[in-house]
Amino acid sequence: MLDQKSSETHLGPAMGRAYLCLHGHFYQPPREEPFSGSIPDESGAAPFHNYNEKITAECYRPNVEEDNFEAISFDFGPTLASWLEKTHPDVYAGIIAADRRHVQRYGVGNALAQAYNHTILPLATTRDKYTQIRWGLQDFRQRFGREAHGMWLAETAIDSETLDILAQCGVTYTILAPWQALDEIDPLEPYRIPLRNGRSMTIFFYNAPLSGGVSFDWNTTNDAGAFATSYLPAHLAQGKSEAGDEQLILIATDGELYGHHKPWRDKFLAYLINHSAPDAGFEVCTLERYMQLYPARQETRLREPSAWSCAHGVERWNNGCECTEGESSWKGALRRALVHLAERGDHLFEQHAGTILLDPWAARDDYLALRNGWETPESFWARHARPSCQPGDTALARQLLEAQYYQQYSFTSCGFFFEDLDRIEPRNDIAYARRAISLYWQALHVDLQRDFINDLQSARSWRTQISGADIYHQLPPVAPELLPPCP
Repeated sequence: MLDQKSSETHLGPAMGRAYLCLHGHFYQPPREEPFSGSIPDESGAAPFHNYNEKITAECYRPNVEEDNFEAISFDFGPTLASWLEKTHPDVYAGIIAADRRHVQRYGVGNALAQAYNHTILPLATTRDKYTQIRWGLQDFRQRFGREAHGMWLAETAIDSETLDILAQCGVTYTILAPWQALDEIDPLEPYRIPLRNGRSMTIFFYNAPLSGGVSFDWNTTNDAGAFATSYLPAHLAQGKSEAGDEQLILIATDGELYGHHKPWRDKFLAYLINHSAPDAGFEVCTLERYMQLYPARQETRLREPSAWSCAHGVERWNNGCECTEGESSWKGALRRALVHLAERGDHLFEQHAGTILLDPWAARDDYLALRNGWETPESFWARHARPSCQPGDTALARQLLEAQYYQQYSFTSCGFFFEDLDRIEPRNDIAYARRAISLYWQALHVDLQRDFINDLQSARSWRTQISGADIYHQLPPVAPELLPPCP
């Protein structure tokens, strides 16, 4: 990547400096069966056992070997990071090291955090928004050894409350689609959105035509040289160049595009970064570095709720909409079942954990540290348990915290993204809900299963006519004592 001091590339005499930032959203949904922790074989991933292995071989490893992670802006989803750390520690270490080298070189990192469970935050409760954001920041801090200043939001789904909570938690910037601004904006520069009590957030808006072309049009990324000399200059503003103003083209895509969704695009990315873009007069830059050089000068307002992959606000993950084919009412039915379960689970958690913990919700926000071994049990309970707490009480509290952990997993956005209920993604969300039901049952002997199955009856596949209740009954069997008696 080019160093700012040594690179004085311009597009011509008296013309403003042009920057290029490529952001990769590197994420995989949780595939582990929640009782066993194992990932079932996925036939579509052959000759690999599952898609995590396939995508690692086709994308994550090649991009580490090409040193692409050091030059781009990226977020590294916690569920993917956790799996890579255990199964491919060299690839994991390479991704972490890329951010550290960027910090050493520029004083700022190039990795962003991600809201933990890839939850659509505008559809979450206020309390769940705090937990998702705090878990994402804690996970980032533990892995990268520094505080995250940027955060990627699942599907770039946003509302004002989410943005304000981000700012309260120390996040200073995020990425949105240009249509998520209520006002007309120029995507060639960052904007500032004012928030409550003097807080604000810097927003980088990605270039929609280029991001879409890179994602979905094979011809766009056939030749890195042609991309840099033809596609990129066409998206600069001549007036800004003549005035000597800097311009930033931000291309944001799923990170798996580079080698998995599109074979050999890891090579395209490497050549574009190291040769084609600099040769065409573009300085490759990352978002936090750009924000240091050129802080946002203009303000805009937020269109809310909104997302990058739904033209109907966030209905794609709520009641369903025309963004997916077929009859989508199953989405609303599945969400209502999960919300009803979460409401009952939250009541039980607050009622019972509240007698053991000083603040059960603050303990939930800190639970990752205990669960992942980042904090000792002695330290965690010293901070969160009431003085009258007994050893048996902490065991109960931990079961309830674990139930909340899987309850959060049940809202993973992938379960609502696609067109039909009878897919692996909704099945996984239902499986995580069942794990939460099991933990509440073991802790309190309260049956949340009966109502959940009844609610799932209303969610039905338009392709196979299978219901959510049918899917629940098809989940892998577990020991009878782990669940209430089936209705």
